[in-house]
Amino acid sequence: MRSLQRLILSALAVSVLTQCATRPDLRTNTARESRLASLGYEPLRLTKTAGDSRYSGYFQVNGKDVHLLIDSGANSTDLNYDVARACGITPEKSVKVVSRGALGRPVASWVGLGALGAGSVTATPFPFMLAPSSRRHTATSRYDGQLGIDALNGLASLVDLRMGTLWIPGPRAGNTQREGITALGRQDGLGLHSLPLEPAGRLPHLLVECRYEDRRLTWVVDTGAEVTVMASESASRLSIPTVESRSKIIDASGDRASVRSAVLHNLLFGQLLVHELQVAVTPLGPIRQTFRDRSGRPVDGIIGMDFLEESSALLDAASQMLYLGE
Repeated sequence: MRSLQRLILSALAVSVLTQCATRPDLRTNTARESRLASLGYEPLRLTKTAGDSRYSGYFQVNGKDVHLLIDSGANSTDLNYDVARACGITPEKSVKVVSRGALGRPVASWVGLGALGAGSVTATPFPFMLAPSSRRHTATSRYDGQLGIDALNGLASLVDLRMGTLWIPGPRAGNTQREGITALGRQDGLGLHSLPLEPAGRLPHLLVECRYEDRRLTWVVDTGAEVTVMASESASRLSIPTVESRSKIIDASGDRASVRSAVLHNLLFGQLLVHELQVAVTPLGPIRQTFRDRSGRPVDGIIGMDFLEESSALLDAASQMLYLGE
């Protein structure tokens, strides 16, 4: 059978090659937690690995524990090929999927069906992308794979970036039906600000909008990115000054890129005014070619974990909502 190739931009995840500062533990009970519990949602605690500001968790693949990065910048849930085989997943090699990292390098994977368990919920049959093992250090290589936006949508799960919790609808949740799980929809009491998100054209990735000097900027919401990255193309267009940086970013394919640094002032996300936002600046040609906003304009960058955590963000990908603030 002839191999079928589909071209997708699967993983935007970037990590930063600098030393990470230790953040205080903010896990105290909040009104948000109480509200989600009243909606019938159950918490699955997430963790951070040493030297990484992103969240990951343990999930079940065919009943076996696997360690997955929480990555809303990936449109598929990927598993390391060897891990997938150890879990009893057989790749369908007649279907080849070509994905790209944030810097553009293509990576070929296969599809395999299995069962994905998260808390009390199991999705089956669930399609995993089986990525070949690589000797290169990548933004996701310390994990068994990544939990992508397909799983976040399918489970109607919410990612609390302040508390480090994945909230999953339990049996009492109003959006849990015999036929399946539906999106929660916009809710009060989950944040001080609620921002509607928009899909990136025909892609499932979600974009958040802000105003900067009376101009509209759009960003991919990416929990798999350690830092917020602005396209150098946008920085040049807006005459934003940049300075040299010793940092580099590494993407999901293992490519590295030097970055410059910039500070943006007075960005307006809905009614939330962000007085100062530091961003890494690097060319994002492949992303800008692929990701477009509702007007067909290329995105301006990636909103990463630094912004999401500082703003106490709660991401509801299935409902296309981002809540900020407690």
